Amino acid sequence: MGLALSGGGARALAHIGVLEALEERGARIDCIAGASMGAAIGALYASGYAPVELERIVESIDWRQVFSHRRERTLVPLSRRLDEVPPVLKIGIEEGRFRLPSSTESDYRLDRLLFRLLAGPGLRSGDDFDRLPIPFRLVATDLGSGSRVVLSHGGLARTVRASLSTPASLPPVPLGNQLLVDGGLVDNLPVDVAREMGARLVIAVDATSPPLLPEQYRDAVGVGLQVVDVLARARNAAYAQGADVVIQPDLGRRSSTDYSDVAGLIAAGREAGRAALARVNELSTPAGTQPRGPVPVPEGVVAEVEVRGTRHVRPGLVRAALGVAAPRPFAMAEVMDGLDRVYATGLFESCWVEAEAAGDRLRLVMNAREAPRRTAELGLGYDETDGARGFVRLRDHDLFGWGQQATLAAIASEGGGGLRAELLGDRLWAGGPGYWLEAEAFDERPRLFTKGELLGRAEFDRDDLTFGLQASAGPSILTRLGLTGGWLDVRSRPGLGVDPAREQVRLLSGAVVWDDLDDRDLPTSGVQLRLTAERSLRSLGATHDYWRLHARGEAVLPLTRRFLVQGRFTLGLAGRDVPVHALYRIGGPALLPGIHRDELWGRQVLAASIAPTLLVRGFRLCLRGGAGDVWPAHRDITLRSLRRGAGFGFEKETRFGPLAFEAAIGGSGRTAVYASAGFR
Repeated sequence: MGLALSGGGARALAHIGVLEALEERGARIDCIAGASMGAAIGALYASGYAPVELERIVESIDWRQVFSHRRERTLVPLSRRLDEVPPVLKIGIEEGRFRLPSSTESDYRLDRLLFRLLAGPGLRSGDDFDRLPIPFRLVATDLGSGSRVVLSHGGLARTVRASLSTPASLPPVPLGNQLLVDGGLVDNLPVDVAREMGARLVIAVDATSPPLLPEQYRDAVGVGLQVVDVLARARNAAYAQGADVVIQPDLGRRSSTDYSDVAGLIAAGREAGRAALARVNELSTPAGTQPRGPVPVPEGVVAEVEVRGTRHVRPGLVRAALGVAAPRPFAMAEVMDGLDRVYATGLFESCWVEAEAAGDRLRLVMNAREAPRRTAELGLGYDETDGARGFVRLRDHDLFGWGQQATLAAIASEGGGGLRAELLGDRLWAGGPGYWLEAEAFDERPRLFTKGELLGRAEFDRDDLTFGLQASAGPSILTRLGLTGGWLDVRSRPGLGVDPAREQVRLLSGAVVWDDLDDRDLPTSGVQLRLTAERSLRSLGATHDYWRLHARGEAVLPLTRRFLVQGRFTLGLAGRDVPVHALYRIGGPALLPGIHRDELWGRQVLAASIAPTLLVRGFRLCLRGGAGDVWPAHRDITLRSLRRGAGFGFEKETRFGPLAFEAAIGGSGRTAVYASAGFR
């Protein structure tokens, strides 16, 4: 009895339900052939995973993230993510020309998942698919010739990944001299492959997407999809062969990218499989399912760690991030953590690992596809205070070959604009501290208020240079010490009560940061705490003699899968001759709902808020309460004078950045509405 499993993306998860129904009957599958997602399900089942295990695996996957380019934020070096603002658009630059991404989706998490699940069975079989618990074949397409490729040998995880490579969505996979893509393009239901393996009875499970409707290909994207679909169906016809039993789960017009109801897809397959059992019984006698032992995991000592695919990045940097030294026993969790760290460097479009037998030991092969070293990036945003804003950023991600990052950014908005240049390095010398160098020419135009009434915008023109040293303690803790020198002009603005002046800036600053938030803008867990100190240096010519101590933090506690509580606070103290541009500023909606953003200015500040948040269909619905105030001197600080406010709103992540809306009311009855989109 042979099994042919079609592709179909999310729709093909129905194969798991069909396998459950066949096992209920006692059907013994002797060989499996699959294409695309059918190849993935078929490889897992052929490797020894039971349908109930497959169901648990696919239901545990976050399908919204599995194809995401997003790195694990907590593994990105903290110096890189401290004040990082993600762009809307990023284009690589190589040899003076723009380089578009190789695919619209990332294959990193998919590669990682396949290695974790299939590396053990692949090693045990010696890369011979006939030696799996159930003999197996998969179909891919040679991108160069358009011909069908039937794979029976090779790295199991990598060949399955090749069959899954939907053109444009996922990068092609190089194997030998061929560049392979989705097998469903040429033979989406490989019945003939199952027969060639010796099957006399073939059961075909067809989860192919239905043809597009005319209204679905009226734009350029739709036309492109229709052309691919028409050509693929024509190519499939060349290999089409009738199966003895064809099972077609009732999936309606569900999209191949719709993973919103995995349980429903599997249930549809189970129902279709049970409905087909009568026909299967007519043609065969139950032989009993194969006995299943534990699915093998890679075992042995890693004798060597080899790095392949790098051009500019030094292999030593990759090995250091991977953190797996030879010789040592293979540990899947350690390798997966190391793989995450390599990807988190941001130096690679994709990276994957393979385990190869090297005698009685293992060779661990770290493969990497480098991202462009230089990128041009665009950020866009809007809020009701400053209107539209944007930035253009040029960046070299590996300036000297050890991950040094150089950035030049131009920023513009009603609230200010200018140029910033920065150089970040993880070490001055081997084993030494890291460093950063920053220069900026920036015109800041914050709004000034009196009793809630807008007076206008102040203007502070800053030109300065900062050099600092930094040291990390793991990925979540960073300490910094910096020295800043430059000039600041306070411009004259009628009616604001701010005296024009030209000031010399000489500052010694220090910071300790602890940050393990899982997301910069819309976190679902973690803590961020920043402690900073500044001291102006009159001995070096500073115009003002003052000091500042500032603590601010954010914590997110997930109470259930859909309910979390988010808290924020800020506490700032200052003394001596604090200039107006160095005053603390607070406002709504994050800390003080009901008042303008950054409405309150003062030498001392204390504020906190708490926001119970419900996650519903991609939206974050929050109810926020906050209290705080500013004071001229330490002795004036009192909790009795705190202003209070409450608000209700929603946030949502989009491909252009967070979208947020909140309505609030302050303790004095003042109301405010806040809206923002894009980068913050």
